[in-house]
Amino acid sequence: MIVERLLLVLPLLAVTAMTLWAVRSKSPLDPSILLVVATVVIGTYYPIGAALVKPLTWRHGAHLSEEVLLATQMQYLVFAIGVCFVVAGVRVRRNSSRASRGQATEPRFKRAATEFRDLVIAGGLVVGGALLYSLYVKKVGLGPLLDRHNFAEKYRVSSGLGVLYQGLNLVIVGCLWAEASDLKKAAKNAFRAVAALACIWAIAFIAVRHYAVALFLGYVYLACRNGRFALARVRPGIAVALLVGYLGVEAFALLRSSWRGSIADALVTVQREHKGMEQTFGQIVGGSELSHPFLTTMELMRFEEPGSLAGASYADALLGVLPLWLYPDRPPTPAQEFARRHYPSFEARGGGTAFSIVGEASWNFGVLLGPLSVGVALAWLLTRMERSARCMGSSYAARFQPYIVHMVVLLHRGSAVSIAKQLFSVVLPIALLACAAHLVWSALERRALIRASGCAREYGLRRHDSSVPLGSLGGEA
Repeated sequence: MIVERLLLVLPLLAVTAMTLWAVRSKSPLDPSILLVVATVVIGTYYPIGAALVKPLTWRHGAHLSEEVLLATQMQYLVFAIGVCFVVAGVRVRRNSSRASRGQATEPRFKRAATEFRDLVIAGGLVVGGALLYSLYVKKVGLGPLLDRHNFAEKYRVSSGLGVLYQGLNLVIVGCLWAEASDLKKAAKNAFRAVAALACIWAIAFIAVRHYAVALFLGYVYLACRNGRFALARVRPGIAVALLVGYLGVEAFALLRSSWRGSIADALVTVQREHKGMEQTFGQIVGGSELSHPFLTTMELMRFEEPGSLAGASYADALLGVLPLWLYPDRPPTPAQEFARRHYPSFEARGGGTAFSIVGEASWNFGVLLGPLSVGVALAWLLTRMERSARCMGSSYAARFQPYIVHMVVLLHRGSAVSIAKQLFSVVLPIALLACAAHLVWSALERRALIRASGCAREYGLRRHDSSVPLGSLGGEA
């Protein structure tokens, strides 16, 4: 069993290694690099882990046949080939291009205008997002939010409050936007303080760690970009530290599931309920966030007809961004439909299962064409954004890229509708604030220009009058 799985894991590792070597001069946290790494991690974690220990999970995919698991591995391999082909191909073409051998130069922008734009966008996102989220907390109540165990209840009470629920995301985007800009140090420190408060709220109170992950990855990405930290400088010690950090996250998730009373009570509960080391490892493999997208792809492979959607979920993604009050009959997302069919008890409580972008691709276009085409499309979009950010340091892409990083890390457990909704909820207020900043700055420039021209005319008239002989003013020729 392990041999057959390794026969598909080794090509996946080989393709990934060759791609990372080709782009070794890029930052290790560039979105396209993260997409490659996330694909190989999710494509290998469950198959190898489930071959070593018996996974303990409530998912149906853990009981499927070996043929289904190998077919799912093949889908991840095809998806990775599509992503790596674009990422490595763009890099090779850029190196061979004569125009790309020199450093990209930015056009001359008015520094004051750009700084004003960034301050308006970052400040508007933080203030507006905080107001929206405060209304969300008022409507939902602190009881469901502070409950560390019933996450389904949190999602249930949040139904129909999408605009308010996105408030904290807007705060995060505003903090990262300010950090990526050229604002003054005092202004950046103020936004960093807001980011720290958002982190504390996400981890210590509502126990929704993806907000803290978004901030952490965004700030680390900017540190790597500003310090020009390349992938070639990554040492094995860093990889080991990342592995230890991930195990710590999994241990925290295990501890959170047993959290009753104080932390000492939680540790006692973990020790009592998880005596066997093999059982503990089985829970880590079966219940990991890295396993759920793979298990969802297995279940779609077994219980759904590949290619039956024929692109319908991607077309419905345009309608999925509309709020329920505006379009109450909007079609369900593929994740909602999947939960209704296979996990109705979870769906009835307002919860669900982690979806899979690879599984959605095969559900739409088949087990080979779907993952390949979607992998190529995603990698092309990310490389285009990276090129725009590299060529123009003050562009919107360069400011927005730190927030994209965490979306790429979580991309495999999402769907086209969830990605479109998250992007739309963030891009729309950014566009409105950018228009407002442009209008205000243009008005200030016109006012300053009028004032300057008025002063110039007055100064010229006085200078002209002082040069005229006083006798000529009386009309003498």
